[in-house]
Amino acid sequence: KFKAEGINHLIVDFRYNGGGFVSSAINLASLIAPGVSTNDIFLKRKFNSFLSRFDEFKNVNAKFLSKSQNLGNTLSGNRVYVLTSSRTASASELIINGLKPYMDVFIIGDVTTGKNVGSVPIEDEDNPQNSYGLLPIVFQSFNSQDKSDYSNGFTPNITAKETAERLRQFGDVNEQLLRTAITQITGTPPSGRFEKLDRMDLGSTLDRKVRSGTMVENFEIK
Repeated sequence: KFKAEGINHLIVDFRYNGGGFVSSAINLASLIAPGVSTNDIFLKRKFNSFLSRFDEFKNVNAKFLSKSQNLGNTLSGNRVYVLTSSRTASASELIINGLKPYMDVFIIGDVTTGKNVGSVPIEDEDNPQNSYGLLPIVFQSFNSQDKSDYSNGFTPNITAKETAERLRQFGDVNEQLLRTAITQITGTPPSGRFEKLDRMDLGSTLDRKVRSGTMVENFEIK
């Protein structure tokens, strides 16, 4: 739909995205990066010095997907706008880092978490009674330019921290971070006024998810 409408600006909201599957990150990034194909590197996985001695742990790269719906070439200034918070982590940071060699990633929000490593799930498939598993960190993530320098998080181009008393529905043009992005794009803020509300942030159920802040890889190396 975005491509059919010929959009020229895209805002991606990662402020509550604490991570997920690498495959999902590749899929989304492949819709955004301009002109990429299966020949272009999205991610380089680098393992520790011991594992790197073995051929199967050398040059372990993930390529972009070829997507007919890709809209990167329609974006003005070869730029994508990303909304972030301190909860933005892992696979969402992977997208930011993976897109940087191909386009201008303009970040609006707060400094991200800073998780540039990935895990693989290890579960006891032979014993259904065992509900426990392991999720060890096994690699560090780099983009096609061998950059992985965000262990302290990505610093936004424009700092804008959402506050509880100014929370709005997603898509409301006067919601704090979206308003900042629209103002940056158009040069003119939306016409509505900020209305301070009597609200308090009690926390997020997202923070209690088992794999919150975890980048999970589902590949097998044999």
